[in-house]
Amino acid sequence: MNRVWLALVLVVAAGLASVAGAAPPATQPKDDGTGLVMHEWGTFTSFAGSNGINLEFRPLVSSDLPAFVLDRPRQARLFDERLNLARSQSEFGKLSISAYMRMETPVIYFYTDRQRTVDVTVVFPKGLLTEFYPPVRQMAPDFKPDKAETVGNSWLRWGKVMLLPPGSKDLAAAQLPAVEGDNHYAHARETDSAIIRLTDMQTGKAHYEKFLFYRGVGNFELPIKLESLGTDQFRVTSDGKAEVPWAFVVSISAGRVRFAAVGAVGREANVTLPREAQSVDALGEAVVRALVAQGLYEKEALSMVKTWRSSWFGEEGTRLLYGVPTAQTDALLPLQLDPKPQSIVRVLVGRIETMTPETEGRVAKLVMQLGADAYPDREAASVELRRLGRFAEPALRRAAEVSQDPEVKARALALLKRGIN
Repeated sequence: MNRVWLALVLVVAAGLASVAGAAPPATQPKDDGTGLVMHEWGTFTSFAGSNGINLEFRPLVSSDLPAFVLDRPRQARLFDERLNLARSQSEFGKLSISAYMRMETPVIYFYTDRQRTVDVTVVFPKGLLTEFYPPVRQMAPDFKPDKAETVGNSWLRWGKVMLLPPGSKDLAAAQLPAVEGDNHYAHARETDSAIIRLTDMQTGKAHYEKFLFYRGVGNFELPIKLESLGTDQFRVTSDGKAEVPWAFVVSISAGRVRFAAVGAVGREANVTLPREAQSVDALGEAVVRALVAQGLYEKEALSMVKTWRSSWFGEEGTRLLYGVPTAQTDALLPLQLDPKPQSIVRVLVGRIETMTPETEGRVAKLVMQLGADAYPDREAASVELRRLGRFAEPALRRAAEVSQDPEVKARALALLKRGIN
């Protein structure tokens, strides 16, 4: 009987280990990584006023991912199902989290000369990893349904995943989860990377994908700042610790696309947007070339641009797109890989959404227009503000900060308090 109890305790302890938020466990290398290549791309998005200072915003969206992608509450329920426990839905929705940085859609690809396993953990010391696929074996911090989520000291461990290169005997059983409609998630599959298989040790269910996907939110500063000086004039500055390899200032207004290539940024660069409209295809091709120069394969660069084409090149507004220095990516998002690949390329793109002085003035006028006597005028202003989406709150906060009109300040703060409907 004592042996039975000991076995039961060991099984439960193993299950609990998959839930606990302790430090990621160390692994013992058994493979020198020869013939293994890892590539990654993703985006850091922030919002700034014309002075270049980042503003806090609600960076999460809930409808842009396929249904099979997990978030922290769903992963916690999977842990509970393994242990036959019950846990209720969190009352704190992910959309309530505010932060200064949105880490969007990093995907990790593997290329291998043979079928093999690799143990993978990603760490986000200054952020919270919020969504991911396939399911992970462990995550931190613990998800607590009765507590608000905190941003910091987060990590995900997929553990050992099997890599199935082209020609692998096990590919016949590989079924990628369906992506419905024109969801941009599917574009990330348009590469020559190995299929990844993760098998749930408790249920035996296998999950297949072309990459490891994750994203999250964070509170930190990246090394580059964009100041809008008005009349299409901008100043790009860097902290100088590492050269920013490339950058583009992009303006989208009423369907008109204008952009200026900045090139590598050491300490400072002054930029003037051209007056003439340019094509989206020309911008896309220029960004693909920059991504390839930074180390991505062409298919990877194309898949990234296709994933973000409607956002980077379609959303109204002014933004800076730039290559994050690799050392900065490694510091913000340490990866633990066993075995360590013989080649690692990590290309994250920084995206700074900025308010020009002209935009700040327009938002202030819209705030005042909400108090107009005529309903159509009020509704038109409300529609325009809602079009700002997740950036509406920081735009209002900035309008309240820079306006000299006490009524604009009062109205903007009132809107922030009750939300934009």
